[in-house]
Amino acid sequence: MRDQLRHLEELQRYDAQIQELQNALKGIPAKLQASQNDLLRIEALLESERAQLAETQRYYNEQKQQLQAEEATVTGAKHKLSLAKNSKEYVAAQREIEQTRESVQAREAEISKLVEAIQAKEKILAERTSELKALRASIEKDGEIARSKMAEMQSKIDGLQAERDKIASAIRPDYLKRYGAIRLRRGMAVATVRNGTCLGCNMNVPPQLYNILQRGNTLETCPYCHRIVYWENLMKDKEEESSPDPTPTGG
Repeated sequence: MRDQLRHLEELQRYDAQIQELQNALKGIPAKLQASQNDLLRIEALLESERAQLAETQRYYNEQKQQLQAEEATVTGAKHKLSLAKNSKEYVAAQREIEQTRESVQAREAEISKLVEAIQAKEKILAERTSELKALRASIEKDGEIARSKMAEMQSKIDGLQAERDKIASAIRPDYLKRYGAIRLRRGMAVATVRNGTCLGCNMNVPPQLYNILQRGNTLETCPYCHRIVYWENLMKDKEEESSPDPTPTGG
């Protein structure tokens, strides 16, 4: 029975290591996906800013066309002024020139602001495009490192699993089944009893059960947490039996 309990304890240690590695392994793709999501979000924002720049450039082109049309109007009004035959025609042409010039000045000011805005936006976009390129390269590098780490972790899991299977093969099938059922419910399936206390739930086991555990002839479970339990000194006795006897000293 000692051997069976020792195997169950070893099996639990292997299962805990495997579980820890598997949990860590599952977390890596999630982190990579989070980085990819951030990259996609930044790309979308950059694309939105490019669309805004394109709209500003379109508006700039419209203003340039209207400015050209207004300048042509001023030229035409000046021609009318030179051909005016009377004061009425002269005043009308003069008024048209003044009004159009005011519009031209306002549009030139608007175009100047648009040029500044476009240049500033282009500078920002160039910087952010460069930053995005660096971020994409960094994420790709992180992905390569992560995939290498995942392969290494999976190899370690496979090795632990092989050792775990060897241990499991030495355990009685009914014990192994009970262990698996408890582990599924409780996480930890095997617990030590120290000084009459189950270290799985910190409850004192009944004295009769404690006596049975000290004999170590049967597989017992804690009546409170239902884990497989064994007397702590049972394993220590096994180690002592395998150690050489101390050299007697003279009295």
